[in-house]
Amino acid sequence: MSAAANTHNKLFNACPFNILGEETLRQRKRALSQHGHIGTIQEMYSPDGITLGYYSLKSEKGGSVVFSNQQPFLQLSYTLSGNKSYYVNSGKTVLASMGRQQYNYLFFPEQEIQLSWQPQEPLEIFELGVSPGLLLNFMPEEHPLFDVFQKSVQDNTPAPLSKNNLPLQANISTILFDMLNCPLEGRYMQLFIKAKTIELLAIQLTHYEQMAGVSVKDSSLRKLKKDDIDRMYLARDIITKNINSPCTLIDLSHQVGTNDAYLKSHFKQVFGTTVYGYLQNIKMTHARELLAEGKSVSEVAYLSGYKHTAHFTRAFKKHFGFSPGIMKR
Repeated sequence: MSAAANTHNKLFNACPFNILGEETLRQRKRALSQHGHIGTIQEMYSPDGITLGYYSLKSEKGGSVVFSNQQPFLQLSYTLSGNKSYYVNSGKTVLASMGRQQYNYLFFPEQEIQLSWQPQEPLEIFELGVSPGLLLNFMPEEHPLFDVFQKSVQDNTPAPLSKNNLPLQANISTILFDMLNCPLEGRYMQLFIKAKTIELLAIQLTHYEQMAGVSVKDSSLRKLKKDDIDRMYLARDIITKNINSPCTLIDLSHQVGTNDAYLKSHFKQVFGTTVYGYLQNIKMTHARELLAEGKSVSEVAYLSGYKHTAHFTRAFKKHFGFSPGIMKR
């Protein structure tokens, strides 16, 4: 195990995991308060070869979980807040690391995988596992990720499919929370989860093609130059650091060295949403973190820049599909 991993407090050890081991849809939710770990865990297992995990944690000395995979599968891994890393080879090799508002596709073979996170840092993540067969049913052979995925399956070797982590789009977060708060039960819930998983795959595979500049017919979505992409990431950083005092589109475009028309077009191409949409997503994500820490709805509304709690409540419910009061409960 690496020196970094050695400092982590093991939350579980070698949890058995078989993505095809469920005969009926099963779900569990529990609060966690042990050995310096505090938070909430929600997990869902479907007979369709789909698993969904939501983990909102804060660990006094960091933490790690070792999964003993009994079937190979693809993990669609999302980080809303905090930082996480995956290790292989008994914790000696870093497979992938992800920071706030990033996601990636990870292939996990039949071996132990260690997930680790940092101490004293709120971690909020989704992990969506799908069977290789399910993904291959929907990923076209000409897709830029197809060869990487197929080779990983054939060689049975762990790998991130994308060399770089991708920016987490607001519509992806919304779908994940829709799945987590599904109002249906039984077979209808199973159907809902499968449909949302396919919707996510459609959005994400298209997003990757747009980022890579391939298989895009619309000339407005042509491949951007590296300098254009760097400007959009700089714009994102400025937005993130000034969520309560955002500048105008014109001011923002001048700060990153472009004009407002290119800013609007290129920002949406890179992040899948408008500048305002991204700002709203950051504000709502931060508001959810504050609610999870125990702050009242009225206090969070004020800290999020809303003069009236009712306006904040409507905005929160429109964004996530449930009211902030549910977070408090």
